[in-house]
Amino acid sequence: MKKYLLIITTLDTKGREAEYIRESARSLGVQPVLMDTGTLGRPLADPDITSRDVASAAGDDLERIIAKKDRAGAVAAMQKGGAILAKRLFDEGRLQGVFGMGGGTGTAIVTSIMRSLPFGLPKVVVSTVSSRDVREYVGTKDIVMFHSVADILGSNEFIRHILAQAAHAACGMINAGTAVKQGKPMVGVTAYGVNSACALNAEPLLKEKGYEMIGFHANGVGGMAMEEMVGQGLLVGVLDFTPHELADEMYGGYCRGIGEKRFEMAGEMGVPLVLAPGGLDNAVFSPYYPMPETLKGRRIHSHDTRFCVRMEKEEMVKFAEIIGEKLNRSRGPAHVLIPERGWSEADKPGKELFDPDTDRVFVGRLKRVLRPDVPVEEMDAHISDEAFAVRAVDILDGMIKRLDKKPSKR
Repeated sequence: MKKYLLIITTLDTKGREAEYIRESARSLGVQPVLMDTGTLGRPLADPDITSRDVASAAGDDLERIIAKKDRAGAVAAMQKGGAILAKRLFDEGRLQGVFGMGGGTGTAIVTSIMRSLPFGLPKVVVSTVSSRDVREYVGTKDIVMFHSVADILGSNEFIRHILAQAAHAACGMINAGTAVKQGKPMVGVTAYGVNSACALNAEPLLKEKGYEMIGFHANGVGGMAMEEMVGQGLLVGVLDFTPHELADEMYGGYCRGIGEKRFEMAGEMGVPLVLAPGGLDNAVFSPYYPMPETLKGRRIHSHDTRFCVRMEKEEMVKFAEIIGEKLNRSRGPAHVLIPERGWSEADKPGKELFDPDTDRVFVGRLKRVLRPDVPVEEMDAHISDEAFAVRAVDILDGMIKRLDKKPSKR
């Protein structure tokens, strides 16, 4: 069976390099498909998918885009049309990997297309911006960024060497197989620095019950990646122990950037969910993510170069309303488990952020907001206690097993 590598770049500026990648793929036994996303001039290589095709897929016209000289509009059209055509190739079985290259604009186009494709599909980018913070380009997806070091401008042995290495990487991944293997059922578990013990306690318990744990750091991207994996059908259950990034999102903290779908996908897909308020006692800041003036004077716990700032009663009300509103949309089983003795290592008796009265504000508001069939169970334990993990895993396992026993609707 033929294996296909979709090569995406702006052929009006990167045509020679694209031709080199096309020949490299062929020499490695992979069939190249070249997509042009250039809108500045004549392509320097013959594409299999023209920029006119890409614009048309987006419901636009290439000549109109060129005439308007609207660079942002051109980028948006190439991103939208490219994603539509890439998804079509994938659905037809003619896409086993994606390769892209570019500067800032080219990287923005190709990575946007890659982010629309499933986990497991090889995604390789050679880019001049790979030495920078690449979060805006990678998002939640398994994209490999190769630093081009030099600009991809002018033909030379150094750039050809970098491109050849990246081509070998992409084709090697394709030849190794692109589907995520279906082994033991996976359970997603969220955690972060001052709230990682709960996940560590849960893993052996999940293993005993026949599951594998996949951990997601509450760094903004981690939780959203978990949501996408639920949507792709890769997870059978979720232990959302650490919705902490909600606090950072509210105040621009270290783990901000959670997106709109956080806390929603398990409910949409009917995947069993156990949620605990781990880390909602604090927001995290650092020299690069400074604390806003409005929080000055609050209690602080030093972690490393980062520090945790206590969330107070007004935030607890907001957190409960946001989480409650999202859980109320759930079409699957959900259960909230509250550790009454604290929600993080900084929120233990004797620690700087310990404040059970403030924590109870969240619980009281959540009970009023949630629909009656979503239980809110309070437990005399700290979130880091092994007993808490035992109870959470037992609840989740029970929900998964009850769901498995239900007759199929198909």
